Amino acid sequence: MNIDAMLRQYQAEGYVLIPGALNAEEIRTLQATTDRIAAQAQGLVEEGPIFDFEAAHTPQAPLVQRIKKPHRVDPLYFSLARHPAIFALVQRLCGHNMRLSHSKINMKAARAGSSLEWHQDWAFAPHSNMSTCVASVMIDDVTVENGAMQVLPGSHLGPLLEHHDPQLGFVGAVDLAAQQVDVSNAVSLVGRAGTVSLHHPMTLHGSGPNHSGQQRRILFLEYAASDAYPLFYDVDWDEYNSRLLTGPATSEVRTESNFIKLPFPSRAGSSIYKAQAHARARYFDKATPA
Repeated sequence: MNIDAMLRQYQAEGYVLIPGALNAEEIRTLQATTDRIAAQAQGLVEEGPIFDFEAAHTPQAPLVQRIKKPHRVDPLYFSLARHPAIFALVQRLCGHNMRLSHSKINMKAARAGSSLEWHQDWAFAPHSNMSTCVASVMIDDVTVENGAMQVLPGSHLGPLLEHHDPQLGFVGAVDLAAQQVDVSNAVSLVGRAGTVSLHHPMTLHGSGPNHSGQQRRILFLEYAASDAYPLFYDVDWDEYNSRLLTGPATSEVRTESNFIKLPFPSRAGSSIYKAQAHARARYFDKATPA
């Protein structure tokens, strides 16, 4: 699929897959770097600036749930944000001047990786305009059994669904039954290591637990146009500009008329896993792999 066809699919369905975006050497380097970082969790009792852990984690048998902000941990991840197989499409989608808004590696350990309930990224990360998108780089082969991300085609057209609980505040998850959302047409984004998917900030998505004997790790690179200002956190100006990928630093902010509901109040800070732990309606606890 050429870049024009990928652009059309993204605009129509809210996501697109790029098989073979990374070559064999790039995949080996990505896997080895991620292995080396994850190995540093050995012996750790508590979460810290780099790792979130699964509930069953022990210092002797680490179960890393997330590597936080990997672009700060190793320069490889920041360099991947400019990978031509990814970034050329990102610029077509969101504009020439771009910033790496955020990064993370969500890790589903074999037979232990947790689910992520259905959600829209815009509920977590509203900006002054919607020129944002997320690239998901498959570090391992991704299958339905090991917890592939699922997307609902067309959901990027709206509306922004409710991610708040009336009593508990922001829980970062959509109660599908209460909001009458049908996910029977959801698509599982599966592929070999080195496959990349891109999805729109309004695309409804989630992932089940890892039922397999194979780990599933995905690097998420979140992009924003340089004039898309985050509305959910204060910025450190020097750090903010250190994440520019193209174009000069700018104080100009472009605004659009979008529905925005801030992810507050929250009992969990910035962790989607901890926010969703308070959600009372849970789809993936009941669902079985397709």
